[in-house]
Amino acid sequence: MRVYSDLSSVKIPSYTVCGIGNFDGIHLGHQKLVQTILQYSKSNKLDSLIFTFDPHPSTVLNPNNGAKLIMSSEKKRQIMESYGIDHYVQAPFTQEFSKIVYTDFIHDILLDKCKAKIIIIGFNYRFGYKGLGTAEKLKELCSEVGVDTVIIPPVTYEGKIVSSTFIRSLIEKGDVHSASKYLGRPFTIEGKVIRGKGLGKKLGFPTANIHFNRELVLPAKGVYAVLVSWNGNFYKGVANLGNKPTFNGHDIVFEVHLFDFCSQLYGEKLEVSFVQKLRSETRFSKPEDLVRQVHKDMVCAKKILDAI
Repeated sequence: MRVYSDLSSVKIPSYTVCGIGNFDGIHLGHQKLVQTILQYSKSNKLDSLIFTFDPHPSTVLNPNNGAKLIMSSEKKRQIMESYGIDHYVQAPFTQEFSKIVYTDFIHDILLDKCKAKIIIIGFNYRFGYKGLGTAEKLKELCSEVGVDTVIIPPVTYEGKIVSSTFIRSLIEKGDVHSASKYLGRPFTIEGKVIRGKGLGKKLGFPTANIHFNRELVLPAKGVYAVLVSWNGNFYKGVANLGNKPTFNGHDIVFEVHLFDFCSQLYGEKLEVSFVQKLRSETRFSKPEDLVRQVHKDMVCAKKILDAI
């Protein structure tokens, strides 16, 4: 997959089937759009192209209340590459870029730079200055120059429209199990293992403390059954996300205990897949009560993970 990180570097050698969007989380709706791109690409012998943005437009347009991301831009690119996309344009989103009127965006970027012959867009996606560009306006304008537009209708699951906003709300409530259904994969957090205070080891269950991307949406504070990917292998475990109220902690920490594991992990990158929430974070009157509860958490998590 050819990656373009700025518009000046975009030099597409042949005509394309172009999909546009933010694609945060690459959920079931996004996957339908990508599948459509690949189908049209194959049947029309055109290259496939994804046009997306970094950072997420909401963080630029509303810096004090921008959307927390479901996945990092790096993870999004990796997944798109795994689908077999030919070209990946990750345009820097700036205040200046946000002022491009939608007609110029279509002509100057999608048609001229991305060489789009077919454009795939979600039914509710908006683009251009003040979001005045819509799927319907795109289709109308492109039809005048012989470019086809395919509008992807709402994708639903269990009667609800799949959207990044809805999935974020599930994650924030700690309902990672439901979020995974709409994502089509578990919600994950990646990060390097850093040194903590060693409290878990002293209590009998050593943990890997993970430095995580603060731009990502976080599940509700609590304990979760998780699967952890490291060096091409998966390990079962429990994760705690919170501020350790039993020990009067203040900062949010993310730590994972892996079952039947004894390797050194400092400095290693882990990917943690959230399977199911076990309980909310609790303040215990003494460490011994916490230890008893953690052992119960581990038994519960093993049952859940063994059933996968």
